[in-house]
Order: sequence, then structure tokens, then C-alpha cells
Amino acid sequence: MVAGIGAFLDRALAEADATADAAPPATMEAHAAAAQSKRRELARIIGAVDDRVAPAGPEALQRLHRIPTPDTTPYDVFAVRWPVLGPVGGAEGMDGEGLQLEPRTPARATVVLLPDADSSPEQVAGLAEAHLASAGCRVVIPQLVNRSDDWSGNPHLTMTNQPHREFVYRMAFQLGRHIVGYEVQKVLALVDTFAMTTAAEPAPTPIALAGYGEGGLLALHAAALDPRIEVTLISGHFRNRRQVWREPIYRNVWRVQRGFSDAELAAMIAPRRLIVDASPGPTVDGPPPPREGRRTTAAPGTLAPAPIDDVRAEVARARRTYEALGVPERLTLVEPAGDA
Repeated sequence: MVAGIGAFLDRALAEADATADAAPPATMEAHAAAAQSKRRELARIIGAVDDRVAPAGPEALQRLHRIPTPDTTPYDVFAVRWPVLGPVGGAEGMDGEGLQLEPRTPARATVVLLPDADSSPEQVAGLAEAHLASAGCRVVIPQLVNRSDDWSGNPHLTMTNQPHREFVYRMAFQLGRHIVGYEVQKVLALVDTFAMTTAAEPAPTPIALAGYGEGGLLALHAAALDPRIEVTLISGHFRNRRQVWREPIYRNVWRVQRGFSDAELAAMIAPRRLIVDASPGPTVDGPPPPREGRRTTAAPGTLAPAPIDDVRAEVARARRTYEALGVPERLTLVEPAGDA
């Protein structure tokens, strides 16, 4: 029976792969209409369906405190919080938190930099400082839900070894929500804020996303959903998902392989600029190991870097849409040095 189920699922994944190779819309208008329809379905299956708090301009980004920087540094660093979802019933709403690097001169661009789930904003701020903030970009680095299990459970009942992402996923999935959708909402709340902030400017500041690992997954989905994002960089994530069943359960999204493969999400971003960095993604060998005082309830699942040929093939599938729209130069694959 188990072998039969496995064979059935392999066939279903192969069939889903085949549907992804359908001819792309031939005109920009037809593509825009198809993408808009798919955005509604994508938002539904990742659970990004709740109304976000209405943007209130720059004051929506609450600066909790300023982090000291030298006077010679061309930017300031702040710990920030921003509203995402309002309270429902008796439940509290949801805020995002992270770091903001704000240039001391008018920003050239706004970049939402999404680290992997196990990296804090502080750990990746050095990259932003060296390459983005120093170049005059406003940078916001959200804190993502990580893969540790420190808070996974109820200390008055039982604690588990479920990664935090899985702990949220299990409860959210029952209600048509998802850890992916919640964190995409954090990103889009920032887009709401900065789109409103720059709308009155003579030359509106462009908004870009950049993400690595789990952050790359979120950047890909957020950019597919929101055409206000002009440039997107995906690193350590983009690949064919036929082996998605090997990944952690918090990556499980209902029917995602039927219309929302990585290549098809990239096609929804077209004709906007998309850069795929084929650098190896994070390696996750499984959930936190069993230990005393915790129930072993985490689902198995691993993450491993994608083979370079896998990334190339998926980018080639996405490129068909960019070519059909006459903008093949707006999709770029960057390969690590040394790959043949």
C-alpha cells in the first residue's frame, strides 16, 4: 500500500511538472490578467488572506531605539516594529520586528532584506551595511520565526521538539493560514508603508526584496503577490520542487505544485526584474533532536543545497515567460564561481 501511494504521488508530481511547461501568454495584457488571477489563489493557499493594518506612512515603522553608530557612518541603525494584522475577536494582532538601516541622505531605494530563518537581523546587518546602506539604500531586516524549539509547547502541559516554524504551521494550517503567509504579510506590510511614504515624492523610491534560504522563499512569494516590488533577488532557494516531500512539513502548501512551482512564481513576477543566485542554500538535517522533558512530535524533513543543473533548468522554464514578453534581460541567473 505504501509503495502504491508513493508511486501515485510520483506520477502526480510529474504531471504537475508537465503543466508548468504550458505556453506562456503571448502579450503583456494577457500575462497581467493571468498573473492577477493567480495572485488571488496564491494568497489563499499560503493563508495571506487577512486584511493588513492600513498603512500610516513613516510613523507606522516604530523606532524602538537607536543603535549607536560612528558619526562617520552614512546611516543610522534602529530596532523597529511595525503593525501587520489587527486584533480579531479577543486575540491580539501581529507585528513585525527587525532592524532598519536608514541613510542620512534621501534614500536611493528601499530594500527588505530577508535572512534565512536561523539568522537574526543582527547577524546579517553587516552585509547590508557594506553593500546597501553604504550605497544610500534604506534597508529593513525582519526577524523571521526560527527553527529552534525553545517555545514549542505549553510549559504547564508539555513541550515538544517541533521547530518553531512547524509549531506555528500545525495550528495555522487548520484555519486556512500558514507560516509562509504570515511572514509574507510582514513583508507586504513594509511594502505598504514604504509605497505610501514615497508616493508623494517627485521620483518615488523603488522597492526591492532580497532573501536567502527561507528568506528567499518568502521573497519569491511576496514578489509574486505584489507588483509594487520592482526588483527581487532570490538566493539559496530557487529549484525544481519535485522532491518537496523531503522538505520540512512547514514547507507544505496545499496544491502548490499545481501552478505555483518556483518557475511559475517567477513567471508571476515578470516583467519585473528577478535575479536568481544559485549559491548553495542552508542545510537542515532534521528537527531538533529528542531530549528529556520534551515529546518527540516533530515531523521528519531536511533541506539541502540544490544541484546547479536543477537551478539552471528551473530558471530556463521561467525564462520562457520573460522571452515571450520581450524582456529576457530582466531575468538573471548568477552562478557561484567554479561551477561548470
